[in-house]
Amino acid sequence: MKNLIENAFDINSFRNIAHKLVDDLSDYLIESINNNSIMKVLPYKQPDETYNFWEKDYSDSPNLKINEYFSKVIDNSIHLHMPKYLGHQVPPALPIAALSDFISSFMNNATGVYEMGSVGISLEKLIIKILAKSIGMNDFAEGVLTSGGTLGNLTALLALRQAKTNYNIWKEGSKYKTAILVSEESHYSIDRSVRIMGWGDEGIIKVPVNKKFKLDSQNLNKAFEENINSGIEIIGVVANSCSTSLGLFDPLEELADFCERKNLWLHVDAAHGGPAVFSEKYKYLVKGIEKADSVIIDFHKTLMHPSLVTAVIFKDGQQSYETFSQKASYLWDQKEEKDWYNLGKRTFECTKNTMSLKVYSIIRTYGLKIFDEIITSLFDLGKQFAEVIKDRKNYELAVEPESNIICFRFIDKLKSEDELNLINRYIRKTIIEEGKFFIVQTEVKNKTYLRTSLMNPFTTINDLIDLLNEIDLIANRFELNRN
Repeated sequence: MKNLIENAFDINSFRNIAHKLVDDLSDYLIESINNNSIMKVLPYKQPDETYNFWEKDYSDSPNLKINEYFSKVIDNSIHLHMPKYLGHQVPPALPIAALSDFISSFMNNATGVYEMGSVGISLEKLIIKILAKSIGMNDFAEGVLTSGGTLGNLTALLALRQAKTNYNIWKEGSKYKTAILVSEESHYSIDRSVRIMGWGDEGIIKVPVNKKFKLDSQNLNKAFEENINSGIEIIGVVANSCSTSLGLFDPLEELADFCERKNLWLHVDAAHGGPAVFSEKYKYLVKGIEKADSVIIDFHKTLMHPSLVTAVIFKDGQQSYETFSQKASYLWDQKEEKDWYNLGKRTFECTKNTMSLKVYSIIRTYGLKIFDEIITSLFDLGKQFAEVIKDRKNYELAVEPESNIICFRFIDKLKSEDELNLINRYIRKTIIEEGKFFIVQTEVKNKTYLRTSLMNPFTTINDLIDLLNEIDLIANRFELNRN
């Protein structure tokens, strides 16, 4: 009689479970993309209700009906493959990338040290080379893949600190008041990274954006002069490509020239908009990105990869080793050598999964052209949606969109701003709870706007018109409920 371990590795059982799961996911994909079912984008439940559902599922006794469990997971999750998912910056995963993720989990090769992950580490170097070339950097560029934009930003800022200060922080600690200049529209991970580095409030100087919600050299210079005279050493600038809230691109060439004049490090947070480098139509938006000292780009946002894969690229590849100048004798024979194949010297993770498999599977199968198609189609749809909004009587845009992020709100000229904020928050809440669509919201100058991130290439302008029609109905319902 087999014990539990032997049962868990039973080949026939594994084969049957896997085949059934792929069949179920394929059926789910057909239903989602064709939008031909009563399935909701989000089968919303209150948190306690969801917890109680899974608590009832649990039993002390083994339950071999694992495909039943998988089906529950699929049915109760948010459905990103549905064209009416228009919410957070998370894409529907390409099937081939998801399969590569399956291989990564099954083989379980960690990529911190070469001997544990030779395939993934080599592919990672190749991917960084391909990406750096697409950005416009030369052969000296190097970098790593890491787990998300937050970790990517922190990795780049640590290298910035080590490269731009006149002492070895890893060995001597922080000695002086040091800071970076960032857009007030920067992602919260920048602020969090600075505080993790121990710089506190004075370490991050938030620079006002201009009327177009962008960082410019004039405002940068003003902030630089004000703070340098107060005894704070400014060593870098962080630019957005694009901003998370509004999807707008800072003028990178202008900012790169400013940083060169002031001898500052330029880091570009291009987590969301950086893949515009692959689009022949929209790569003008990131013109100048090749001049940055460091760049992060998320594959798991606009490039349809499963989470998480973030590239951290350094124009001067030697600076990619600045992040962690420390010793680990049990891992490496030559502790101080800058060997590209031991990634633990340049990333936080040592037991890092083989995230390069899913990136390379797409590039190898479809070429970089698929990234051009994805970005171009999503950004085109953003512009098309904006035109529809401008033609609707009771709507206004927060800004003219530059990407696939569109912020707008329902308006009524007879209502106060407080009332309009209340209505738009009600609209978003109702949409989430009813599940026909999924959108989010944001605040722009104390005004509540509805925010859509067009992440699904199967979303059409008709889906977006349906969304506006649904919003009209909800707004009318809001008035009826108040009366």
